[in-house]
Amino acid sequence: MPAERSSQAGGRRRSGGRRKKESKRFGPLIGILAGALVVALVALGAALYVQLGPDEDTGQAARQTRPVMYRVIDTGGMNETLATREKDSRPLNEGELFANNNAEISSQSIDFTLRDSDLTEDCAAAMWGERARAALAEADCTQAGRATYVSDTYFGVTAVFNLADVEGSRALAAALAEPEEQEGGEAQESAGSDLGFVLAPSGDDPFDRLGQGYSASDAIVSGHYLVLVWVQPTGSESVEERVSLSGPLVALANFRDPLYRRMVQFEDTGTGSEQEPEGTTEEGLQGGGTDGTGTGGTGTTGTDGTGTAGTDGTG
Repeated sequence: MPAERSSQAGGRRRSGGRRKKESKRFGPLIGILAGALVVALVALGAALYVQLGPDEDTGQAARQTRPVMYRVIDTGGMNETLATREKDSRPLNEGELFANNNAEISSQSIDFTLRDSDLTEDCAAAMWGERARAALAEADCTQAGRATYVSDTYFGVTAVFNLADVEGSRALAAALAEPEEQEGGEAQESAGSDLGFVLAPSGDDPFDRLGQGYSASDAIVSGHYLVLVWVQPTGSESVEERVSLSGPLVALANFRDPLYRRMVQFEDTGTGSEQEPEGTTEEGLQGGGTDGTGTGGTGTTGTDGTGTAGTDGTG
């Protein structure tokens, strides 16, 4: 019996010795593997951050910039029919603004395709600049719809703001203009960062270059809505590269089609049909011209340097 106990005890000691040796042998290996796994996870996280950016949902933030040229167009019939939100009380919706004819806009031999879109009740988020945001609040803005469009030769931004009345639309359009130069060529003190303009719904390529090249914008007073159309040539790399942008501005102004349909509904005393009669698009109102000076409205500043008062003071 003592011999048997001794044999068993000895066996237990030998078994314990093997476990200790195995633990000593695999302990460093486990530490090395754990460290390598941590390094791999950190490297993977860094790679994903570079590829997707800091926020993969919203993409790159839009640039706070302005067009080189800016003009205001005041329409006729729409200002009377859609004069107030009290009369035209139905809110805008995404399907109305960004589907159907606005998914792809073809005009002036230019084919624009919708890239990004956004419809929000936070109008201030669609603008930068204290003066612009103050004008939005004063005009009682309840909705801001924005979209980006691309074509082979141009890219552009469109926006529509749902305001209380046509007077508020005109006031907002005026607030976005550069202050008139005082005698002697000195601009008013309110110019600069306090002025502001619309923000694109995305700053992803090519809109990360918006404002770095030559660009132009039309503010179209459309009843209690203000519509902004802003275009830039894809290859433009300098604000000094003056080119005529009246063609793409006229083309992208067809973004107003949903507002024409609303106007037709109010003017139709019968069934209130959703169909838009021929000739009521932006191109139809402007006679299909390429200079943007048709009967649909009269601009106050030119988009190609031929207007009465360009934002760079040259007109």
